[in-house]
Amino acid sequence: MKNRRINGNALEMIMRDVMQGMLCFTGESCRDSESGKMDIIAVEEAENTTTQTAIVIPFPGKSRSSD
Repeated sequence: MKNRRINGNALEMIMRDVMQGMLCFTGESCRDSESGKMDIIAVEEAENTTTQTAIVIPFPGKSRSSD
């Protein structure tokens, strides 16, 4: 699997789109709701069938070992 990097501007645009989508969804979902009341439809435990992994991409500049 190739390491893929995303630049800061593209990441910011993606996050803005996600936040805008969340705001629209929340606004539509809450428009007809009763203030101070919450109905819990379902609670399910997430199924985690994959191991969690992360790739650390070091930022250019001073490394921590030079402190």
